[in-house]
Amino acid sequence: MFTLCCMGGLLAVHLMGLREEKLLESKAGASDSARRQINQLRNDIYAAKGWQIGSWNGTAFSSIVNGNNMQGNALMIYPLVMLSNQVVNSANYILYYFDTNQVANFDGHLCYLSSTNATSQILVSNLINPLFFTCEQYDGTMKTVSSYKSVIHATFQYSQFQFPLTKVGSNCIFNSYRIDLRATPHLPDGP
Repeated sequence: MFTLCCMGGLLAVHLMGLREEKLLESKAGASDSARRQINQLRNDIYAAKGWQIGSWNGTAFSSIVNGNNMQGNALMIYPLVMLSNQVVNSANYILYYFDTNQVANFDGHLCYLSSTNATSQILVSNLINPLFFTCEQYDGTMKTVSSYKSVIHATFQYSQFQFPLTKVGSNCIFNSYRIDLRATPHLPDGP
């Protein structure tokens, strides 16, 4: 009888350990995946020769006009300049935008679109609000005029189900993760 109780106890401890491992693996995997994708955005911002914050409606980008808060759901990055006059090559761009169609279902997306390949790719999914890019001063104050040494800020707050069959709501297992990205393009000079 004692042996049976010991074996039952060992089995219960083993099953609890497996559940805890699955929980920790889920958290580590979500954080690592998000960091890798957000690093791509950060590196593109660092390498930018020009950029604009604006809005993307699925077919067209419109930039925020000076005098308004520099906040929008899209970031257009220009990685190249024309050698003749050191002006950005507006035909070559990278567009990052937040697709908010499924935010109510905890599934907003950060998408990537390049002028060389007109196919949109989802970089990060399971995003929840807020979903926008802002142009800030070094101290975090939102700017109303775009300038070359501004800080580009985006908050990525996303959710992941711990287990595939777990429902979201009160008394359910649910985790959210938040990563703030602040990056300044390494532009040599500006306006």
